[in-house]
Amino acid sequence: MPLSKCPRCNKLFEKTRFAVCSLCQEAEEADYEQVREVLERMPNLNAEQVAEETKVDIAVIARMVKEGLVTNTLLQEHGAKCGMCGAPAISLSKKLCQSCLEKLNVRVTKMQGQVKLNQKKNVQVDAHLGSARKSFEKKRRTP
Repeated sequence: MPLSKCPRCNKLFEKTRFAVCSLCQEAEEADYEQVREVLERMPNLNAEQVAEETKVDIAVIARMVKEGLVTNTLLQEHGAKCGMCGAPAISLSKKLCQSCLEKLNVRVTKMQGQVKLNQKKNVQVDAHLGSARKSFEKKRRTP
């Protein structure tokens, strides 16, 4: 079984079907029940509002959404922030806003062009190939 780091206590544990270690599992289930109950009563809350209402850390709620334990479109949309600028992200999986994604694409394209140009500029003729040409030309000139 693979080793994993518990997101609650940061200790290593053998990951089975749970995202947290056996010591934190009870607390994780209690947090899940609180989140589920609040969402059943008030389904229009976003992740920050659910965290305030339940007193559950927003990172725990985001992990529950990511693992598919909690499915709520408001949690998914509002819980994800851009990793570059902090604006709302396109999705939890992308973790970038549209503007930063476009900037990143431009940078990647520019860097790819530079890599291709550098490869063409640094092409060198092998020393042996140059000497082979010289000897071939000498043989051609001599009758």
